[in-house]
Amino acid sequence: METKLITTRLPVEVVLELKSIAKEEHLNRASLVRKMVMDKLEEYSLKKSADAYRKGTASMEESAVRANVSIWKMMDYVRENNITPPPETPEEMEHGLKRTEEIID
Repeated sequence: METKLITTRLPVEVVLELKSIAKEEHLNRASLVRKMVMDKLEEYSLKKSADAYRKGTASMEESAVRANVSIWKMMDYVRENNITPPPETPEEMEHGLKRTEEIID
């Protein structure tokens, strides 16, 4: 993965906290900040994609692709956060049954 340097200013208290956590985790401060930022970005993507699933604008598979995670990770996230898609309309159920029949035949 290609990387690019960014800089930011943080309050001294935050920098001291990062230093303490980095020591506990046996990481240098830059690696810790990189890990935290990447974890937060993944969390944001999961939340946003799961919201699309909840609204019915994306399937479970589409949500996983949008979040750039495995289908299993998306399924775990949805289950852990009690996210369910909107109920299907009778027309959507009928369409699903027809597709299933086509697959079976």
